[in-house]
Amino acid sequence: MIFFISCGDNSKETSIPQANSNLNNTFTLKDKKIFGVQSGIIEYEISGSQTGSRKLYFDDWGRKQAEYSNTTIKVGKYSKHSNLLKITNGNWQYIIDLDKSTGTKRENPILEKMFELKDQMNYGEFGEQLILVDGGFESGNEDIEGRRCRIYEFKDLKSKNWIWNWLLIKSEIQSGNVKININANYIRENIPIQDSVFTLPKNVLITEVDLKSLRNQTLENQF
Repeated sequence: MIFFISCGDNSKETSIPQANSNLNNTFTLKDKKIFGVQSGIIEYEISGSQTGSRKLYFDDWGRKQAEYSNTTIKVGKYSKHSNLLKITNGNWQYIIDLDKSTGTKRENPILEKMFELKDQMNYGEFGEQLILVDGGFESGNEDIEGRRCRIYEFKDLKSKNWIWNWLLIKSEIQSGNVKININANYIRENIPIQDSVFTLPKNVLITEVDLKSLRNQTLENQF
């Protein structure tokens, strides 16, 4: 499904069709705290095989997120530049290529994790459950700029992450010749975030991704 968001008369709101989704009908992020901080801004510096920057705005305990990333990855002769905006708002997520003014709409991937966690969502903090369901395991703790971080390692992802209030503060990723370091160099917490930050840019061509169909196709291709 494709739809277009364009500039026009402000009195005429652009209609965005809602996808049919079993997960959206079953699970909701209402009252789920993804982060342990209500709102904030974090800026990251990225170095190593990938260079650039990332900036995260969040509100409503992480149920609203807008993440800008402007990076270049170089591995041998391969090089690729990305200028992306990822907006996550409630049950939906948009990933937008700002250079091409195109993007995709999909279910918030946390909904699928909630499905995996459906029998244990009442145990522990939700932010920790999201890490554990991704295969992370706690391996220690460390203070970074006065913030007590838990260290989680992900063997499958070849990464080591320093987490504070379920927010990424530092990450080290190494797989073969690829080594990427991510470090937060600016953090402001519990500050007002304008709701317009989580609004889609105008003049963006959006393609809707039917994850249920993709999952079914993947299963069919296994046989």
